[in-house]
This record gives sequence, C-alpha cells and structure tokens, in this order.
Amino acid sequence: MALCLGAVFMFASQDAATKVLVRDYEVAQFVMVRFWVFAAFAAAYAVRRVGWRRCFRSERPVLQGLRSLIMLAEIALFAFGLRFLGLADIHATFATFPLMVTALAPLVLGERVGWRRWAAVAVGFIGALVVIRPGTGVFSAPVLIPLAAALMFAVYQVMTRLVSRRDSSATSLFYMGWVGALAVTPFGLAAWQPPTLEAWVLMAVLSASGLFAHFLLILALEHADAASLQPLNYFLIVWAIVMGYLLFDDLPDLPTLTGAAIIVASGLYTMFREHLRKAGDS
Repeated sequence: MALCLGAVFMFASQDAATKVLVRDYEVAQFVMVRFWVFAAFAAAYAVRRVGWRRCFRSERPVLQGLRSLIMLAEIALFAFGLRFLGLADIHATFATFPLMVTALAPLVLGERVGWRRWAAVAVGFIGALVVIRPGTGVFSAPVLIPLAAALMFAVYQVMTRLVSRRDSSATSLFYMGWVGALAVTPFGLAAWQPPTLEAWVLMAVLSASGLFAHFLLILALEHADAASLQPLNYFLIVWAIVMGYLLFDDLPDLPTLTGAAIIVASGLYTMFREHLRKAGDS
C-alpha cells in the first residue's frame, strides 16, 4: 500500500511538472522526451524479465500497437488539458475512467455486469455532470478534455486486458514505450524549441517521476494483487488538490469536490462488486 501511494504521489508530481511546461512548450515536445526515457526503461525491464526475443514477440501485435497509440494520445490530450484546467479539476473528471472500463467490459471483453454496477456507473456519471455543469454560466469546453482522456484511458485498459490473455506484461510495456516513442517523435521534432535550463529540469522531473512511479507500481504488484491496490489510485485526487494549492494557488470549488466525491464513491462500489463477482457472488 505504501509503494502504491508513493507511485500515486509520483504521478501527481508528473502532472504538476506538465502543467508548468505546457504554458510555454508544445505538448509533443516534452511528451517525446518523456516517451523516449520511458522506452529505455521499458526495454531494460522487459529484457531482464523475458529476454530480447520475447520482448518483440506478440501474438497480437496490431492490438499492441493500437493500444500504445491510444495511450500516447491520452497522455498528450491530458497534458493539453492542463493548459486550461487546474490539477484537481482535471483529475475530478478523469476519475470516471474506472466506471467507463466497467461499461466497456461487457461489450469488448464479454464480462457480465450486474444491475448494481450499472447503477453505480450511472451515479458516477451524474457526479461527472456535477463537475462539468453543462448549461450553466461556469461551463467551459476545456472541462470536456479530461472526459475524453478518461474514455481513451478506459479503452486502453480494456485493450490491455485483451492482450494480457496472450502476451506477458513485459511485452506490453515494451510495445507501449517504443511504439509511443516512435510515433510521437516526428511531431516532437517539428514542434521543438530550445528549452531553458528550467525547462530541462522540469522535463527531467517529468520523466523521472513517471519512471519512478511505474517502478513503485511494479514493486507494489509483487506484494499485493491489483484489486486490493486499485482503490488507492483515488488518492491521486488528494495529491492533486494539495499540489494545486501549494504550487499554483488553485483550489477546486464546492461543486467540483462534490462531484469528485460522487465519482470516487461510485468507483469504489464498482470495485467492491467486482471483488464479490470474482469471489463467486452474482
């Protein structure tokens, strides 16, 4: 649990660095740097776990490539959203992705979802509407960006479940790093502008925090199953609120906090029902 909470903190730090960088640099530039650093880490990890040959060997290479491109697009879109939204605001809406995974699972994976979990999904999206507030004077188009990013991440999660039926996690990590790095490089080079020393430091923080977060998650999953750790991911909203206030003097308003609480409660309930389902309860 401590390792997972540390990983969540690192992810929040990564988002804080992104929010500063996106003010003056194109998203493609620092996402390219981030992906090449991650690709090196993914290669080193995968080679150590399964060897060079098995890194490349996938029974579903097209699906691996597609899920990697979706993840790249989600990261870029989320970073773009940070140009307009605060850390807490963007994570309050992005937290709907577990509910989207639940909604997509019957369609793509053939998993059974009972009426209780469907009800939790519906309540969670009501929470999203509380955050977004369509039809009110405070609604703005950028608030839809994290919702689109959450959908992309949910699709990525479902596709990851599909490929994991045939490929190892090391192979999936390798594909995500290298397909993403190669795909973003033309855009990153086209948008490149010489970074200042501060920008280089921030890109180093961005890359290192992402690597360290994945490393902590790997360690956490070696000591506990994913289902028991999944609820801790919601602490990302807490870190986002704290960092948003300390670094950017930004606090979410009451409707955003209320909507986020509804989303988190719905997500936790769907996880609880999933746990019961795997234990044999209908």
